[in-house]
Amino acid sequence: MSFTSFDFLIFFLVVFALYWLARERRWQNALLLAASYVFYGWVHPWYALMLGASTLADYFVARGMAARPERKRGLLWLSLLINLGVLGFFKYYNFFSPALVSSLNSLGLEADPLLVRILLPAGLSFYTLKKLGYILDVSNGTLKPTHTLLDFALYVSFFPQIVAGPIDRPRSLLPQLEALRVWKAEYFYQAWPLLVMGLFKKVVIADTVRGVIDPIFGLREPTLLMLLVGALGFTLQILADFSAYTDIARGLALLLGFQTPENFRQPYLALTPTEFWNRWHITLSTWLRDYVFFPLRRALMRSKRALPDWVIQSAPPLVTMLVSGIWHGAGWTFIAWGGMYGLLIVIYQLLGIRGDWRPSAWWQRTLAWAVMFSFIVLGWLIFRAPSLGWVANVLFSGSQFGAQGERAVAVFSLAAILLYTLPLLLKSLLDRYVKETSLLHSLYYSIATIATVIYLNASAFDFIYTRF
Repeated sequence: MSFTSFDFLIFFLVVFALYWLARERRWQNALLLAASYVFYGWVHPWYALMLGASTLADYFVARGMAARPERKRGLLWLSLLINLGVLGFFKYYNFFSPALVSSLNSLGLEADPLLVRILLPAGLSFYTLKKLGYILDVSNGTLKPTHTLLDFALYVSFFPQIVAGPIDRPRSLLPQLEALRVWKAEYFYQAWPLLVMGLFKKVVIADTVRGVIDPIFGLREPTLLMLLVGALGFTLQILADFSAYTDIARGLALLLGFQTPENFRQPYLALTPTEFWNRWHITLSTWLRDYVFFPLRRALMRSKRALPDWVIQSAPPLVTMLVSGIWHGAGWTFIAWGGMYGLLIVIYQLLGIRGDWRPSAWWQRTLAWAVMFSFIVLGWLIFRAPSLGWVANVLFSGSQFGAQGERAVAVFSLAAILLYTLPLLLKSLLDRYVKETSLLHSLYYSIATIATVIYLNASAFDFIYTRF
């Protein structure tokens, strides 16, 4: 069930009305839990069954850690094995299945259709990290598993977040689930701008730009100019699409009385790779920082063998960003994308440029931004490309501009991309230089609402990150 579908509108209105009619917190949570499972299992009911089974497993693992501290380490490894095993199987099975089918065929065995392709459950990557964060916090003693099964299950499956985040932490969302909630008019006033911007960015910008760039990445041998246009277009599309999902998710949560974390903070203004990841997909970045980067760095620093300082400084960002690439999907493009950012962070650090680096001269800031933005576009090119071989072939063997017709299409596509970039630039300028109470903001939201209604149709595309 997509946020932009008519089915979801009816679904949410019913849930919203029943939720606030239920005065007691326990009944509110029970309703939200039921709604979350209906939402998640709407297309494939077995998704909900798998979600429920994995939730029960981690709930009792956490309780077991509290009841039997001497078994904490074993239970932690059990949870890691189950969660990462399930995630790895569904995420990477299709990556390895061609080799499996080929091996069976070489043995004279016919591959069963089930072996050929397995569907990745939507949101698996996101709710797995939420559960692992809970288990790791209980394991290291920073969180006590005093929560009821109802509250924990709702924390894992909370429907505004389950498909594509934000990845809320247990210490943030669980206390809100356990608190009494009463309707306040401010919930609506805070949620409305997020919902308007989310729908506008998704329906008007992201889905329209997708129609421009998808044909480019579907070409067998695009020109270098066309490749650049496609990379710039996807740079716009993925920001508009993913931040739109987060805006809508946060707006829906606000209407239900919950404050959820910000996930984007103008990432394309970053001057360094570390700053980019402090601004992009913030909840994933902080999760990887707290549960991968810091533990690995501490382990290297405590190592009995004296390790060179460059190893201690370089290994954590490299491993963390490779984990990020693997988390995003099965394919060499994702691994290369994550590895690229890992190498960039290491190189910048070796040059003495940290995440908070900001030169005083304007021309230095401009140059640093231009270099970093070029890396961002290159990264999204690798991320979106059909394969690394496809990128290499175009970069090193493709023609530069192509025939006159190809140049005309490229220029037209670039003009369309720049046109749909303007609303986001205007919104950024309004937020920075114009007071929130100004009528200019109201005018912007009014125009955005009208444009969304005009562009909205029954064939809206799924959000990009629902595939991860």
